[in-house]
Amino acid sequence: AMDPPSHSDVSHAMERLRKLGAVTTDCSKEALTPLGQCLSRLPLDPAMAKMLIMGSVLQCLDPVLTAAACSSSRELFYTPLGMRKEQHAVKKSFSELSDTMASIEAYDEFGYVLREHGWEKAREWASANFVSINAVNAVSSVRWQLINELQSLGLVPQSDLIKSRGRKKEFRYDASVNRNASIDSLVSAVWAVGVPDNLAARRQLGNFGTLRSKTENHAGLHPSSVAFHRKPPKERKVNLPLWFFYREMVLSSQVFLRGCTALEPEQVLLFGGYGLETSESNDGRRKRRVLDDWITVEGRCSDTLDALSMARTEIDVALGTKIMNPRRPLPESQQAIIEAVCDAFKVLDDDDADSDYVSEGDYY
Repeated sequence: AMDPPSHSDVSHAMERLRKLGAVTTDCSKEALTPLGQCLSRLPLDPAMAKMLIMGSVLQCLDPVLTAAACSSSRELFYTPLGMRKEQHAVKKSFSELSDTMASIEAYDEFGYVLREHGWEKAREWASANFVSINAVNAVSSVRWQLINELQSLGLVPQSDLIKSRGRKKEFRYDASVNRNASIDSLVSAVWAVGVPDNLAARRQLGNFGTLRSKTENHAGLHPSSVAFHRKPPKERKVNLPLWFFYREMVLSSQVFLRGCTALEPEQVLLFGGYGLETSESNDGRRKRRVLDDWITVEGRCSDTLDALSMARTEIDVALGTKIMNPRRPLPESQQAIIEAVCDAFKVLDDDDADSDYVSEGDYY
């Protein structure tokens, strides 16, 4: 017989569900909230399931759905013996700042080649790009299952779907739930909802490449990550990302973070962690904001911080509204806020297009 989980493990799991907003505690009794009931219908980790709902609310569901499917499947890229550098270069050609984005771009590109040129060309493409066809099929299967569950919950309207390759359902090219799916900074911010415990910041002091997380003061990006750099960039004007979320923490020669995606401070403030708390500073002249008891939020413009804090609150309110009435559109006032947030991320994407990130380096 299986051993029951320890009391500490149960307490930790319940506390995590409480912070996600999935359960409430009243008179020493726990009860599922409407969000918790919705999360229980999705065959995913609760935080990943909440990420899917957030993707539906912000109308960027397709890449969020693929990310959730990738997290439940084997790694999309494989590394042949003696070809680590070649595989890393190919993976980085899909994205230089996000392992998740690299996997999703590869998945989408394989699907495009398969539709347009047939199986033989798709197989050749996968071999040339170190993409596992078995992993692609596994991701596709999980996506299909999740689409069915989201449709039954009312979070994906029937009009957004078409049948593809037999009985499997896929999104129409003009699906309403994917209206903002091309805004990469919005999508990567929503991905952070799925791993609220896994934020890391680049340390300003100490050895190059050292990161700090909530539980580890000296971690580093795994060398297999597309965002990894062994040495500082030669160009002094190049700014490396300061924030990341990661998929898992592993211990080998040191503590490494795998499956990393770079984040901007605005993305962390709007979607990172569990909750943002606001209090008066010691001098009483300004507000003090802390994310999950370890990330202090500061800025030169208090009005900007106020606006971002309010936007985070309004996004959570919109998510709650969607949970209560999944088949109805959001009220106009809430939809206007969602569109404003999406427009802001679009501007952020346009600014990033003009920035120079490191594209070369000694990786191994």
